[in-house]
Amino acid sequence: MHTIEHEVQRPDREIVEAFEDVPSTIVSDVTGNIGLTMDAGIEPAYEGVELAGTAITVKASPGDNLIIHKAITMAEPGDVLVIDCDGYTDTGHVGELMCKSCQVNNLAGLVIDGAYRDSREIAEMEFPVYGRGTNPQGPLKQDPGSVNVTVSVGGVSVDPGDIVVGDDDGLAVIPGSGAAEVLERSREKLDAEDTVRAELVEGEYLFELNGYDELFEDLNVVGPEDSIQ
Repeated sequence: MHTIEHEVQRPDREIVEAFEDVPSTIVSDVTGNIGLTMDAGIEPAYEGVELAGTAITVKASPGDNLIIHKAITMAEPGDVLVIDCDGYTDTGHVGELMCKSCQVNNLAGLVIDGAYRDSREIAEMEFPVYGRGTNPQGPLKQDPGSVNVTVSVGGVSVDPGDIVVGDDDGLAVIPGSGAAEVLERSREKLDAEDTVRAELVEGEYLFELNGYDELFEDLNVVGPEDSIQ
C-alpha cells in the first residue's frame, strides 16, 4: 500500500536554523548516543558538508526513484529528503539533476539509505548529500512508493518533521516534538565543553576532570605479575 501525506508538523524554523551551529556529536551526546545516530555506512558525498533541516520522509522501492521525484515537488525550503531504499546500492537512485532541483528550491539536503550517483557534480555544487554508496546504474520509474511515513534510515527510525543534523562525522536525528529541549541541552553541553577546553589548555586531564580516575579505582586491574605462568 502506498501513502502520500501532504501535511507535516514542522518545528519552528528558528529552532531548526539554530541547529546549524550544533555539531552532530553534541546532538548524539545529549540524545543518549544510541538510537538517534545513523550508522557509519551513511556517509557524506564530500568533505566539509553541513546539514540541518526538517525531514520529509520517503519510502522508495530498491532500484526505483519515481516516488523521490514526487517528494521533491512536495518539499519546502529548509526540508531534508530522508529516503529509505532498504540500503540498496546496486542503483544510483538520485543524481546531479535531482539534487540541482532540490538546491534551487532551497532544500537543506538529502539523505538516502541506498546509493546515489554523479558524486563529483554533487560535490562541486556543494549540495549536502549523504548515502550508503555510489553506483552509476540508473533507476526504474514504476513504483509509486510513499511520502511522509515513518522510515528507517541508517538504523534510525525517522518521522516526518524530525530534525536531521549532519556534518563530516555523520548524522543525528532529533524528534520534532523534543527539538527545543534538545537545543537547550546542546547549548549547555557546548558551554560546558568550552570550560573543559580551557582547563585542558592549563594541563588538566579529562581522566580526572570527568571522574574517570574514580571509575578506574573500582576496576579489578591486574598486571603481568598476576598472570598465570
